[in-house]
Amino acid sequence: MTLSLLTSFWLISFLFIISPGMDWAYAISAGTTKRYVLPAVSGMVVGHLLIILLIAGGMGSLIQKLPLSLPIITSLGALYLLWQGISRLRTPANPLDTLTSTSYSPIQWFRKGITISLLNPKVIMLIIAILPQFIHPQSSWGVPLQITVLGGIHCATCLVIYLTVGYGMQYLLSIYPQATNYVNYLSGFAMASIGLLLLVDILTKQFTHYVNI
Repeated sequence: MTLSLLTSFWLISFLFIISPGMDWAYAISAGTTKRYVLPAVSGMVVGHLLIILLIAGGMGSLIQKLPLSLPIITSLGALYLLWQGISRLRTPANPLDTLTSTSYSPIQWFRKGITISLLNPKVIMLIIAILPQFIHPQSSWGVPLQITVLGGIHCATCLVIYLTVGYGMQYLLSIYPQATNYVNYLSGFAMASIGLLLLVDILTKQFTHYVNI
């Protein structure tokens, strides 16, 4: 694998990661707490890694053979995100105690991070559609090593960007604690909106597909 190939993959992965979505909304949500940014982001990165391993193990070809599998996964992710967003909107934040909140344990934030990633269609599409284009069976590196290297680049980039988002939000709130309520509602609204938009998009595509049959 050449340096130009690795750089090209990193750039595409970077562009995918910096596009706001359910992962950004979750990182911002974690940023309203004092201790849970790292567990939440670590969970999302582990979720990305699990998807890479599943795709490498053959799930990618299975999804391509079953056209409805990706819409089903996306729908589950959208519903989960919608539920998380509504739950956050129903729980107003207190500017004095949000950054020391203990309503959820670190392991719960970690598990939710994994779930967010596993049900994130953006992650699945990146791994299925993009990563295979950078794998060359004839390479001296071997397919498993290529997947490991590219997956490591992607996960490392995720870790840096999501930590930056989470801790950046935490720093902002430490300076302007009065903005906590606004950020709380913003993250909840973002999660609920993204979930709803995903559901509408799925239903529209499925309706169009069956109408054209």
